[in-house]
Amino acid sequence: MSTGLIDTVPRARPTTRVPRLLAAAMATLVAVDLVGGLWAALSGVNSWGDAWGGHALLAAPLPMICGQVVATWFAVRGRSRRAAVPAALLAVACLVSLASGFFDGGLGHAGLEPGMAAYQVFLVSVTGVVGVLAALRAKQLSQLHRS
Repeated sequence: MSTGLIDTVPRARPTTRVPRLLAAAMATLVAVDLVGGLWAALSGVNSWGDAWGGHALLAAPLPMICGQVVATWFAVRGRSRRAAVPAALLAVACLVSLASGFFDGGLGHAGLEPGMAAYQVFLVSVTGVVGVLAALRAKQLSQLHRS
C-alpha cells in the first residue's frame, strides 16, 4: 500500500565526497611512501633495495603500495555494489599495514635519525585515514540499490 508520500521522496544518490577524499588520501599516502623511502635510502637507514621492500622503515613495501593504488582505483571508479570488494580489501590492507608498523620492530627503530620516528607516526596516521575512508566507501557501495 502506497501513501504517495514515499513516492515523492527522491532516492538518495551516493555522495562523491568519500571517493574524492579516498583518492586524495591515497595520493598523499603514495607521496609519503615515496618521500619516506627516499629519505631512508639517502640517509643510509635502508639500502635502495630495502627502502620500499620488506625491511623498509619509512615506507610501505612496493607490492603493498601497488596493491593499495589498484584497490583505490577500483573502489573510487566503481559505481556498483561489486566495487565494495576492492574498497573492503583496501581497508584490510591498511589494517595489515598498521599492524605491521606496530609489530615488526620498525616503529621507533634504534637506527633511526631524529625526526624519522615522527615521520613513521605520520605514515601510520595517513595509512589509517586511507583505511577508514576505504571502509566508509565499502559501506557506501554495499548499500547501493537496496530497497
